Order: sequence, then structure tokens, then C-alpha cells
Amino acid sequence: MKIKHPFLLLFVLLFGTLTSCELFDKADDVSFDVVLPLEFVIDENADNPDGASYSDTQLLDATSDPDVAKYANKIKEFKVNRITYTISSADPTSVSFTGGSLQVASNSQVIATASAVSLSNTAETDLSANLDGFNDLAERLLDDKQETVLLNGTLSETPVTFHVTFKFYVKITADAL
Repeated sequence: MKIKHPFLLLFVLLFGTLTSCELFDKADDVSFDVVLPLEFVIDENADNPDGASYSDTQLLDATSDPDVAKYANKIKEFKVNRITYTISSADPTSVSFTGGSLQVASNSQVIATASAVSLSNTAETDLSANLDGFNDLAERLLDDKQETVLLNGTLSETPVTFHVTFKFYVKITADAL
């Protein structure tokens, strides 16, 4: 009987030491949600009544958010939860944008898509998520807190002008200490 107790005590101490280090590491983590905006200004002046392809890039910079900037060197994880878009200042509103996709510019990984967008729709609308793209973008944001995003699609006709603002809803986990 005496032999079992020392082994049990040693096991409890060893187990407690290993798990407590992990618990202490997570105890000082802070998680918060941010919305990272990304705006594209489309101003296509060429006369193409049968439509035209559109492609442009913009830099998604997470440090533009003050909370992200505060914890920039302590961020452990980015998690992209959803992406929405809002159309504004469209002229004419009769144009549609089809086959739309957001991609990580450096490797063409599709982040999200929209099959058909009417420029007359000014409500905030969710894009169709590509979870592999969400994860790829999150990993790239973890590296240097920014990534170039490519917008592709087809305009039903030009000339046309409009703004499209994407909102990336992101959860961030950082070390608070």
C-alpha cells in the first residue's frame, strides 16, 4: 500500500505542473472582435455595352484598427468569421457585377464569392465564404498584419462608377501581458 501512494502523489504533481503551465499561458490571453474595412472605388469609363472584366487589388491592413495596433506584436491568432459588402454611389444602378471573387493576391486563394450583385442593392450583404480562403487569409494576417486582396468579376456594361466596401469580421486572440 505504501508504494502506491508515492507514485500517485508523483503522478498528481507531474500532471498538475504540466497542465498548469498551459492554463497560465491561456489565462492572460485576450480575445476581441474587429471589423476591418476594405474599399474599392470602381470607375470604368470605357464604353462596353456588352460588359467588361474587372480586376483590382487593395491592401487589407489590420493595424488600421486601434485595438489591433495596440496588440500587434502579441497577436496569437486571427479568425475570419464572415465578410460582407455594401455598394454605394453607383451610376448607373442598372449594372450588375457577376462572378465576383475576393482572393489572396499572392497565391490566388479564393476567400469569398458573390455570383451576382446588383448595383442597386445598397444593403450590407454576406459573401459566400470559402473556409480554406478564410484560414489562408488569417494565417497571412498573422505574419505581418496585412495582405493584398484581389477583387475579380464581370461588369454587365460600362461605363459605370461605384464604391464597394467589404467588411471583414475577425476575431483576434492576443497575449495580454
